[in-house]
Amino acid sequence: MRVLVAILLGGLTSALYALSTSLQALEARRTPADTALRAKLLEALARRRLWLFGTACGLIAWPLQALALSLASVAIVQPALGLGLIVLLVLGVLLLHERIGPRELAGAVSIAVAIAVLGWAAPPETGAFTRGGQIVVVALLAVAAGGPYLLRALGRADGLATSIAAGVAWAAVGLATALIDGALAERHWLAALAWGTGAAGAGWSGLLSEMSALQRWPATRSIPVVFGIEMALPAALAPIVTKTSPGHTTSFVAALGMALGGAVLLGSSRAVARAAQPLTAP
Repeated sequence: MRVLVAILLGGLTSALYALSTSLQALEARRTPADTALRAKLLEALARRRLWLFGTACGLIAWPLQALALSLASVAIVQPALGLGLIVLLVLGVLLLHERIGPRELAGAVSIAVAIAVLGWAAPPETGAFTRGGQIVVVALLAVAAGGPYLLRALGRADGLATSIAAGVAWAAVGLATALIDGALAERHWLAALAWGTGAAGAGWSGLLSEMSALQRWPATRSIPVVFGIEMALPAALAPIVTKTSPGHTTSFVAALGMALGGAVLLGSSRAVARAAQPLTAP
């Protein structure tokens, strides 16, 4: 029952994240391209009510994600974020009258089946992170926090690079959130604060990278990359960085691959892209 509730919370979280991205994308597309990967991009967006509302949706989603991670393992909750793509597909059909084709059906079925299998094959709880696992998460948070600035120094503000940076950052936030849950459960307040600070830094960089990606790339190309990494990377790392491992390794790996494939199929769908960026004029 806890796993089912966690999956449902993951779906709600993802729907809010999708709405957040949708509203933020509207404004990101209207900002000058030379602000990419710079703090002034977020400073300009922070003056716009629609973008702020989208950001509020994302902020509401984060504690729901934390609650889901307190009920089930990161290997289950993170892939469940793919349910947000199905929500976007439904919105595209109902509100924008988009047609469903084989791509959309295959993507939706793949994600739904994969999450069901992961609920059975993945460990029900994240478990304690090993010392080496915590070091891996710290390194991932550092890479995520510095990603936009490294890309800017290298002159790589293109859509692919910024989408990858955003996906890695949101994946790092997911793992850090699991660590926050563990620290709070054990009443290690300073550790919870430290992981929260790391998650905040990665979240800032993830937002900056994602807004930069939406400036440069259409949603049909950015969404699969960001969602795919955010879903798959924490789930793939969970058996490595924690003291738990999947009870059915082959099924777990296959289901994770299926979830990733479904995200790619749905994320590159015109119906999903239009729902994610309504009224956006490239």
